Amino acid sequence: MKHIKYPELKMRLKQLAKEIREWKDNRKQDKRIKLGMRQWEVQSEIYSRANEFRHKHIAYCMLRGRKYEEIELSCNNPPDFDEVDRIRGQYEQKTLRVSA
Repeated sequence: MKHIKYPELKMRLKQLAKEIREWKDNRKQDKRIKLGMRQWEVQSEIYSRANEFRHKHIAYCMLRGRKYEEIELSCNNPPDFDEVDRIRGQYEQKTLRVSA
């Protein structure tokens, strides 16, 4: 069986990816009407999940030993590194307690 580093973070990333796909499908007018939402509300849901996914993905890759330059090769909008560091600290502590 393959060992997965930081399984909680990995599962959250998979969950966010699924939610993003579902919300993108809800952008269609007939589905928005069923939900009773406007286009900007659906887009706001997508953006908030995509932003969380991006920061958690960067933190996950950095925890596994990658440098930021390797993760995002070209980017016009830099991430919030304070948020990335907060996520890394949150999951590093959990890993250290388990192995100690």
